[in-house]
Formats: sequence, structure tokens, C-alpha cells
Amino acid sequence: MIIRQASVEDIRLIAHLYVSSHKTTYKGLVSDDYLNNLTPEKASERWKDYLSDVKNRMWVACEENELLGFVASMPDSTSDKIWYLDSLHICHEARGKGIGTALIRTAGEYALGNGYDKMSVCVVKGNEKAKKLYLKLGARHLLSFEDKFANSRVNSEKLLWDDLKIFE
Repeated sequence: MIIRQASVEDIRLIAHLYVSSHKTTYKGLVSDDYLNNLTPEKASERWKDYLSDVKNRMWVACEENELLGFVASMPDSTSDKIWYLDSLHICHEARGKGIGTALIRTAGEYALGNGYDKMSVCVVKGNEKAKKLYLKLGARHLLSFEDKFANSRVNSEKLLWDDLKIFE
């Protein structure tokens, strides 16, 4: 497996993974209306815009030109010393093989090497697999809040890694 920075050429595959992952992971956790309105075309625009912002970072995990997963991250809007893990998606067939862990570590290493003290991530309540992974990798519960997905509200929580040195 190779982890590298995402490029514009990766957008189509990232968008398809993002949509399929959302439709399986968040079924029953967010509104059907939100999930039904997700399309690869809309996702492609989102990720193209995301990549064009010089503050944001995206990495992809690939094996033999096949996309296994990606992580998107950016400065946290609450503090200039916190890096925010914005999105992590692993293709269904590749889950449980350490790809998510490797991508989280990549984002954590970047944050540590670029002057950030902490890293945060938000999780929709009910997405226990993701939460379990983040906690296993050293994150802790910071706060609970109500998030918005299109016109529906969902309960979420923000987790925080207090010490990025665990990613060295």
C-alpha cells in the first residue's frame, strides 16, 4: 500500500468512494433525503474545491492503482493550533486492514510537523466503528453537539488528540 498526497486526477475515485461510504455508513444515522441527494458529481465538485484550498490536505491510500481510502484534513476553525481530520473513508473491501489507521497517522504526522498542537475529528453518534478507531488511536471525547446534514440535525461529538507526539 502506498499513501500519497491526493491530486486532481484522484477526484473522480474519491467522489465515488465518498458517496458509497456515506450511503452505507450513515444509513439510519442521517436523513434519507441527505443520502439520496449525494451524487458523485456533487462530491467531485466538493473535493475539487477542497483540494484547491492551499490550507487543506488530502492523502489517498492506493494499491496497484486502486483507491483503498482517503483522508481529508484542514486547520480546525476553533483554534489555529488544532488540525482537523475532516473526512476519512475506506472502501468496504479494504476495511479492517489498517488503512484507516495509516491515513490517520499521516494526518497526525503532518499536523505535528507543521506546528499544530492537537488534532480533532467529529463523529456522528452511532458511527461506533469510527469512534472506536479514533479512541484506540488516542483521541478522547471533547464535546457533544448537534450537527446539520442538509436539512436534518444529528447528534455528533468532537474528539481530540491532545498529544500529537503519538504519531511520530
